[in-house]
Amino acid sequence: MRKQKLYSDESGQMLLAAGLVLLMSLLSMSLYGVKVAGYDLPRTSDVTDVFDAMEEVESLFLPALENRTQVRFDAGMNLDAAALDSLETIEYDVKSHGVLRGMQFSFTETEVIVDGNNITVNMVLNLVSDSTIELPLSVSYDVS
Repeated sequence: MRKQKLYSDESGQMLLAAGLVLLMSLLSMSLYGVKVAGYDLPRTSDVTDVFDAMEEVESLFLPALENRTQVRFDAGMNLDAAALDSLETIEYDVKSHGVLRGMQFSFTETEVIVDGNNITVNMVLNLVSDSTIELPLSVSYDVS
């Protein structure tokens, strides 16, 4: 008789309904708090990050290009191929660096001029993050 009374008792249903309503309201408040705080959005780069990244690439471009070209030339590549291969590897590294920062780097209008042991590289460095920045670069260096 006692067992049958437990199955037919409906007094716990109101408590269960109130608990579900409370749980849903807490869940909606937490989702709202996350949206207000901005944690639901991916990290975006602000203006200073963009300029800092552009300055870093610009300052490291010539030493990296000169060093990589010299290493390839010393390994037996001709100067034209060494300069082009060095430029391609730097572009790959810069693109990978941009992906990690949430930016997109690319080289356009690339021109490599080899005159004896002097190499001149003219190009445009493009950086895309909310807006596009184009930086013309021209570097010249000697390979011995």
